[in-house]
Amino acid sequence: MSAAVLQAAGIHKTFGGAVALHDARLTLHAGEIHAVMGENGSGKSTLLAILSGALRPDSGTIGFDGRSVGALDPVEARAAGIAIVHQEPQLAPSLTVAENILMGRLPASAGFLRWRTVNARAQAVLATLGIDVDVRTKVAELSIGRRQMIEIAKGLVDEPRILLLDEATSSLDEADAAILFRLLRALRDKGVAIAFVSHRMTEVMELADRATVLRDGHFIGTTPIAETDERALVSMMVGRDLKSYWHRAPARPGKVLLDLQEVSRGSLRDVTLTVRAGEVVGLAGLVGSGRSALMRTITGVRTATSGAIVVDGRRVDPRSPAHAHRAGIGYVPEDRKVEGLVMGWSIRRNAALSRMNLRGPMAFLGKAFDEAAFVDGSQGLKIKATDSGQRVSELSGGNQQKVVIARELATNPKVLLLDEPTRGIDVGAKEDIYAQIAKLVGEGMGLLIASSELQELLGVCHRICVLYQGRIVAEFDAEEATEEAIAYWASGAHELETSSQGAVHA
Repeated sequence: MSAAVLQAAGIHKTFGGAVALHDARLTLHAGEIHAVMGENGSGKSTLLAILSGALRPDSGTIGFDGRSVGALDPVEARAAGIAIVHQEPQLAPSLTVAENILMGRLPASAGFLRWRTVNARAQAVLATLGIDVDVRTKVAELSIGRRQMIEIAKGLVDEPRILLLDEATSSLDEADAAILFRLLRALRDKGVAIAFVSHRMTEVMELADRATVLRDGHFIGTTPIAETDERALVSMMVGRDLKSYWHRAPARPGKVLLDLQEVSRGSLRDVTLTVRAGEVVGLAGLVGSGRSALMRTITGVRTATSGAIVVDGRRVDPRSPAHAHRAGIGYVPEDRKVEGLVMGWSIRRNAALSRMNLRGPMAFLGKAFDEAAFVDGSQGLKIKATDSGQRVSELSGGNQQKVVIARELATNPKVLLLDEPTRGIDVGAKEDIYAQIAKLVGEGMGLLIASSELQELLGVCHRICVLYQGRIVAEFDAEEATEEAIAYWASGAHELETSSQGAVHA
């Protein structure tokens, strides 16, 4: 193994009275991809923030190439060749893609920005990622997945020798993640030291050379990936063995609860599908395939231009989320912080937001109403908090996601729609959510789940529908579905094969 380029040892960090890191350590070598693992709250992001100069440790040492430098600030970290890619894109929506990629390093002459150079450098970085985006586009116009790729491009523009990625793939689909993986392997081969945080175990096993595990801020161990397996890593992370991770409920499909009949809007074209009581139906597809657009149409965020939406035998055609709630549809959106929660409010007030749609305009809403909604909606979700009055902004990502789910369950929906239900949360929180899904299915609810993680869809769903360019192009029963088959239809390979056959016959 090559010499260590970065060594952090004895790192201690507290926030108020809470200990985030205690004697944490990490060693990175040139030409390696190193996974940093642990549940939410284990200290992973705090450790990467310290290494990037964004935070100062209370104690401990940081060294480069065997030389101790102590704590860093962001300027010193950049000068040392360290770049960080954040889980939540740190972008200015009103600025262009190029301005965001080169933020803080925009070239100028005689007080004037050299826009041709700005755009050319940004375009060159995007080319390494295989991303076809006009660099003059405002970031506000991009999808969540594309914004994340712009965040990654920001980290690559200075050609770092140490690259830190904090959940960089959490909002990427399989295709964009594959592009990033190829790039990371190429950077590793050039001698770049890479540390990445991921809650996707398949990514760790596929990509990493070694893994370091933190638990409750403590260093648990470092192990070569070739000498371990998923079960052992999970056991190190949570301190227990997760024997039945997916918790898939037995398929007992009953009456049709959600019936979409040739629903169209924008890029969505004639979508027809059903969700029955006691089953989980999955939506697979690449970014832009229409997964989230379909969810938003069903729940009235956007109104269908044609077709019918039928819930439990009654046509409803929701024209707002409130209308959808009254029709028996619950919806957990893709972005919990932007669309799902009011971060400065309490847990119980957030948990009551959707139930408010079921009350009349003169109904009294207060602490008792909020508390009842929280109690009813959170049963079985294992939300970790001091009490229901705690601000939701103080919770881990996994617990925030559970609050959004509790908000919808408080309405007692017939059908629950989950868009990326476990994005950016740890394995323990994922297991809790999978167990809750199994419980709801067992009680006769129907669930529709959109996810960019194929293993998640294969693990919890009874049927999987594949979207491509706004249409459902394939449907699989869980027993016959494979990642390869889903990827074939999601990528549009079926169209290439059809055109090839047509050319032969012509």
